[in-house]
Amino acid sequence: MKQKILEYNEEYQLFQPGDTLYLAVSGGPDSLSMLHFFASIQSSWNLTLYTVTVDHQLRGEASSQDALYVKQLSEQWGIPCRIGQVDVERYKKEHQVGTQVAARELRYQFFEQQLQDHAKLVLAHHQDDVVETMVMQFLKGVRPKGIPNKRAFKNCELIRPFLCLTKEDIKHYLDKHHVIPKIDPSNEEDTYTRNRVRKYLIPLLKEENPRLNESLVKLQSLFDEESDFLDQKAEQAFSNLIQLERGSAVFSISEFIALDTPLQRRVFHLILNYLYENHTLQKDYFDAFLEWMNSQIPNSKYEMPNGLTFLKAYDDCYVIRGHKEPRTYYKYLHLGEKIDLPNGWSIQASKANVTQLEDDARFFCDTHHISFPLIVRTRQNGDRIKPKGMNGHKKVKDIFIDHKIPKHLRDEWPVVTDQTGEILWIPYICKSHVSKDSGQEIIQITFDQ
Repeated sequence: MKQKILEYNEEYQLFQPGDTLYLAVSGGPDSLSMLHFFASIQSSWNLTLYTVTVDHQLRGEASSQDALYVKQLSEQWGIPCRIGQVDVERYKKEHQVGTQVAARELRYQFFEQQLQDHAKLVLAHHQDDVVETMVMQFLKGVRPKGIPNKRAFKNCELIRPFLCLTKEDIKHYLDKHHVIPKIDPSNEEDTYTRNRVRKYLIPLLKEENPRLNESLVKLQSLFDEESDFLDQKAEQAFSNLIQLERGSAVFSISEFIALDTPLQRRVFHLILNYLYENHTLQKDYFDAFLEWMNSQIPNSKYEMPNGLTFLKAYDDCYVIRGHKEPRTYYKYLHLGEKIDLPNGWSIQASKANVTQLEDDARFFCDTHHISFPLIVRTRQNGDRIKPKGMNGHKKVKDIFIDHKIPKHLRDEWPVVTDQTGEILWIPYICKSHVSKDSGQEIIQITFDQ
């Protein structure tokens, strides 16, 4: 078994001499064999090892005794052990999830707290776990992904060097080295789907195909190759399509719809990964999201758990995190001053050079047309502006509509007025008739979004 692991590691470079490894050990056969294996190569590989184990408090005294047993063995083999104690029942009630999900999330939270930067978390998953996982994914109608042998984890890496082994390999190893594991009785309960798959379904499948492990591991490898290719394409599409800013995103609906469905699905999940950070959804929302995207309902929204909202605004889709009420403001702007607005934008007033060019982010006017301080505020009911080059006034509301400004942005968009309340400028959108040059001293108002 030892040689198998080292050859597998040689191929995939999961751990290196001199690494710091945190071994996630439950006390069961798989993780105890992993603990013993790494203890046996610690010196020759110059490894810094720690054991991390979690008492889930699900089996009373037996749970705590298992954790103490892991600590005893670990320290006996020269590896310091850290025990975490978590309240699974409380977490289940607070987050409305099942026992296994709660235990897993709490366990990984504890692991995150323990890891040092650039260390590696080591898990003892093996081939039989891959087979169980793939069969369960088939049953749920989910594209089988199996179990990766490494992935990013916090600022570190999570590795699974035992994926080259079967459960029989592990059993023989424990027997050979006289290591006695703890057996969690819940692993035999038919309450959990994984247990039923392992106890009843997989033995039937192996009757039809005795080399089931080998077949499914090979299938996973083929899936992984295709998935890696599509992931690269999705990363390119995400980079070209999505604009990210301050925990939000915006993209073109028509360009998203033009993508092939496999890329749409991956881009959707890349958006979620960016905005949800470490949160893991327990359900795939892509189908419902795509139905909403293809609907002809304008200016609608699609809400997801934990405060993530997709908003349609003409051909743009805005993605925002958290429920946000519009922030109104009313500020004075003096010459030579820069003010920051609540939405992160800023505006300033300064003397200008006559050679400077006007653009949508700058407003020029003569000093005799205005007096300071100016007023920078959000829109108000009945606001009207006399646009440059146009006779008469126009409603600000209609100007926002004409320029296709999304509804959720209109109530925070700045409006610049003089002291009488006359609107001089709506940045990026409309300049008033006051924007002109009669050759006198010029003032420049600059907007930064």
